[in-house]
Amino acid sequence: MTADPQPRTVHGRFAQQARRQPDALALTCLDGDAVRRLSRRELAALVDAAGWALLAFGARRGDRVVLVLPNDESFAAVLLAAMGRGVVPVPAATPATTRTEAFGLRLRGIVADCRPVLVVTTAPWHDAVRTALGGHGVPGGVRTWPEPAGPGAPAPPPRTRPAGTYAPPPDAPAFLQYTSGSTGSPKGAVISHGALHAACAQAARVYGERPDDVAVTWVPLHHDMGLVTGLLRPLFSGYPSVLMAPEAFARRPGAWLSAVTEHGGTLSSAPDFAYALCARKVTDAELAALDLRRWRIARSAGEVVRAATAERFGACFAAAGFSPRSLCPSYGMAEATLTVTASTPDSPPLRLAVRTDALRAGRVVPAAPGTPATLLLSSGTPLPGTSVQVRVRDGGAGREEGPRVGEVVIRGPQLFDGYWPARRRPAARHATGDRGFLYGGHLFVVGRTDDVLVHHGRNFYPADVLAACEEVAGLRPGRCAAFGVADGGSEGRVCLVAELADGPGTPPAARVAAEVRRRLASSLDLYVGEVVLLPGGGLPVTTSGKVRVGETKRRLARGTLPRL
Repeated sequence: MTADPQPRTVHGRFAQQARRQPDALALTCLDGDAVRRLSRRELAALVDAAGWALLAFGARRGDRVVLVLPNDESFAAVLLAAMGRGVVPVPAATPATTRTEAFGLRLRGIVADCRPVLVVTTAPWHDAVRTALGGHGVPGGVRTWPEPAGPGAPAPPPRTRPAGTYAPPPDAPAFLQYTSGSTGSPKGAVISHGALHAACAQAARVYGERPDDVAVTWVPLHHDMGLVTGLLRPLFSGYPSVLMAPEAFARRPGAWLSAVTEHGGTLSSAPDFAYALCARKVTDAELAALDLRRWRIARSAGEVVRAATAERFGACFAAAGFSPRSLCPSYGMAEATLTVTASTPDSPPLRLAVRTDALRAGRVVPAAPGTPATLLLSSGTPLPGTSVQVRVRDGGAGREEGPRVGEVVIRGPQLFDGYWPARRRPAARHATGDRGFLYGGHLFVVGRTDDVLVHHGRNFYPADVLAACEEVAGLRPGRCAAFGVADGGSEGRVCLVAELADGPGTPPAARVAAEVRRRLASSLDLYVGEVVLLPGGGLPVTTSGKVRVGETKRRLARGTLPRL
């Protein structure tokens, strides 16, 4: 009897696990107070049914299918079914988690770019999806899954072969992951089965993934962080995952930590802002009910990581058994099937105090005691087989001058195959558009190249501006953008656009604007010429909540921002 070989695809590995241990827990889906648990056998049955539904809807090998589905078993089933039949799934944002304008713009952009054969969504979202598409035609239309029974419902075709037997070559597309679009139009990164296998294998090795691990995520599954850490890695390595709705976290950030407690979560990822929000919003009563001792990898990524956030979160939740060493920053992007560098409890991130004036000039100089310093937190070291370099625009400096800030350039087996439809990357390395530097083998990321504000010859990074504005009462955390505007002078002036917080106790707008100017001048030596305050929801953002700085600047120039 021959041994069952180890498949090299995620859907193949899950099918093998379902055969070997059909009663093992695969997914736990949290829907308000309701909890649905699915065994591998039950999830495999849903995958089989979704596969035949895709075939009945007209999807064939190589076709693209856009998924507008929630964080639950429906997303997992349709995703695996598509992969198992050679159909290319394209995760997209949902109307439940996205402003109407951003949802429509992004969905229409994705459909125009990848030309899917159909869009799959849920019955409650069907009309919202059709409205968002506008005049953009999709050959197979907008279909719901599970499809309602009754007249007009498609009959499944004869089952001439088992679903999920497709064995793709490594360079075949596994899915398209559209970038956030925070600095431009979103682009569809083609993630091959080979890149996905490499990425999952790297993470399993670095994070020491085990069958008794439990992943917990509220991050949307259409986002690369939610998709990879909350679903694909668990399916690859064979441990269960807990899926909760992003809106549940938005309503009550402590719900995330409650889910980690109640379900014994060991692995969970979120952006820096989520850790900061929990440290601010979780009440003493909520804290008393938490037990975070099993949470061994709290991955922080998706935006610049801040030392202050890590320290505040660790101190706040130490009483619940959380170990500060468990907070593990990493760096990644859609084009790298998520992760490029990582830290772990055994290989912790570096904390580095650098001279603020030197950093503004793009140089990295450790700060002497008593001098103005910026405390930075690294995103760890490159994954196995991954190379990270920093490309300095002027060619670099002499070795005696130390590290310089430049563009992060990466290479590794987890890299994407290019953007749809061209597919192939022009070079083995990928220039990320992120700015950072290497120090002691660790990568420090300071911001996006396109979003860095250059004024009077100094660089001001978005993360620093956000951190300073968070200290201003009356501003919505994370909702501001700073950029230069021309005013006839050689340098122009600095403009800051921010959303005003809602609710009682918010200071008058004039007082908030004055405090913003004072805070930025005292903490960053950044003098703002104009402060534009907007109501909540006034800033253009991506479907993942990142402020679109370039679009904000364009709307300000056109006079279309809803100024207070």
